[in-house]
Amino acid sequence: MRCLWITRQDPRPADSGELIYTLGLLTSLAARPGLEITVLAHHGKKDGIGGPAVIWELHGTIPSGRLRSLGSTLPGDAFRLGNPVQRAELTRLLEKQWDWIIIDQAACAWALDQVGNDRRVAYLAHNHETSVRRQVASDGSGSFPMRMALKWDSAKYGRMESALCRRAILISAITPRDAGAFRSENPGKPVCILPPGYTGEIPDGPPRPITAETPRTVVLAGAFEWLAKRRNLESFLRAATGPFQQAKIGFQVVGKADPEWFAALAREHPWATFTANVPSVTPYLDQARIGLIPEALGGGFKLKALDYIFRGLPLASVEAALSGVPVDPATEAIAAPDPESLARAVAEKIDDLAFLNYAASRALAACRHAFRWEDRGDLLGRALENPDAFRA
Repeated sequence: MRCLWITRQDPRPADSGELIYTLGLLTSLAARPGLEITVLAHHGKKDGIGGPAVIWELHGTIPSGRLRSLGSTLPGDAFRLGNPVQRAELTRLLEKQWDWIIIDQAACAWALDQVGNDRRVAYLAHNHETSVRRQVASDGSGSFPMRMALKWDSAKYGRMESALCRRAILISAITPRDAGAFRSENPGKPVCILPPGYTGEIPDGPPRPITAETPRTVVLAGAFEWLAKRRNLESFLRAATGPFQQAKIGFQVVGKADPEWFAALAREHPWATFTANVPSVTPYLDQARIGLIPEALGGGFKLKALDYIFRGLPLASVEAALSGVPVDPATEAIAAPDPESLARAVAEKIDDLAFLNYAASRALAACRHAFRWEDRGDLLGRALENPDAFRA
């Protein structure tokens, strides 16, 4: 089976959730016998080395700037990705025979008009972009021109993703929630659920105990480059200012971010600590009682949930962000519908050591064998071989 895989950029090194997911699926699928995969993408910001046994077609870098996309039918991301360099390379590659054209995330649907209607297309969704973009555009934050631009971009994302789903023979979703949305909008379309795998260390025994000596700290780890991620953090900081300070809870934010933005947040919220672009978040996870998932905006699977769980941390999460994580939000996590109630719930539970240890133990047991990349490659391979088996 010969597959042309169209994605945003070289996922090596995989230093964000988007790239981790792409590289994990690529590696696990390429390991199956009888598959030949060619990847069309831009060069990444760092040189990609190693990785799966695929043919890399890497050309150019992703252009900056979005203003020119305002006059296009494509949203900003797709407009920049479908630049003349990529389109010329796709034209060349389409002269070959392919069993599947794999569109890896909605922004790569720029390729649809060149692919035509006589090839089999699979859509590997990272989000249900239509709902995510609409949600971000309706948030109400930012200047009036920014809000209008986001609404226009959101509408274009919705049209583009709808066209991609109609054209695709197979859709994969990263969470059950997203799969339900795709099935509702595309009745009878084959949809398979492909949560991420995990490549980090998974402990064999129970999680490390949370004791009275464990710092009374909540940690938020992640990448804060996308607008929705930044807004989620800013929203939670506003919500937690009162409850966390009153309960004298430490809040550590660590991960991939603009250092100047983190510095501005530190000046505005001196009760919290912000550390950007560290080589590893593990030392910060090991000095906390709770791992936070505050994403009220944005969909997809929260990879940081697995980092928390496999380091022995119980989860505190906005309920919608737990889709795909096999924990009971009522008894095995601190879950709430919004940042305000989540901040209050964390303050109530921070010293309940029995609950924290129970939640951490249950989550680790449920996830220990549930996130193997090999299983994801097998499932995606079977879906490509027989899409009809995945009709609802």
